[in-house]
Amino acid sequence: MIAGIRLFNARSVRWLDVGVVVWIVVWAALGVLIWHDIRAQAELSQNVVKIGSAVRDTGDALGVVGGLPLVGGSIGSFADKIKKTGQDVMTSGEASHSGILRVAVVSGLGGGLLPAALVLLLYVPVRLAWRRDVRAVRAGLASSAADPAFEHYLARRAVDVLPWDGLRAVSGDPWREIAAGEFRALADAELARLGIQRP
Repeated sequence: MIAGIRLFNARSVRWLDVGVVVWIVVWAALGVLIWHDIRAQAELSQNVVKIGSAVRDTGDALGVVGGLPLVGGSIGSFADKIKKTGQDVMTSGEASHSGILRVAVVSGLGGGLLPAALVLLLYVPVRLAWRRDVRAVRAGLASSAADPAFEHYLARRAVDVLPWDGLRAVSGDPWREIAAGEFRALADAELARLGIQRP
């Protein structure tokens, strides 16, 4: 993993940080929108409950008529069927309302959190390793600023990770400079890549 993080530079890490934040914000907003839109569908089930209540009330009214002598014989049994149908519609509407609310929460969380968590799961360990690496170099620079061994270490890092054109911009022959003990330019290039300035 260390070899992989050394291919980054301070600028690319900043852009990756911005990209990860944007990714998380976009997916969180999408999760909220999904939750809100599915939750709005629960209003339809509330309308079904109202319709069921109206049908049940109609059955109650017909039940009153069914209780009248001479008129109500068969109307009474018909009123009972209407009341039962209205109650069934209300029960179904209430059940679908709670089901829709559960789906809204699960979909919102799944759509918003899952992609963000996946990116964080992949990015955070790499970002922490980068931070530890930079912190170690910064601490080494503070304690060993004039030490030729530390300068040699930084120069070797520069040769290992800088792209060819970047390396040639710093030195015409980096391996010869390292062999000759001229580490400063390559060490400075490595510090610049890490976003570290000399004290």
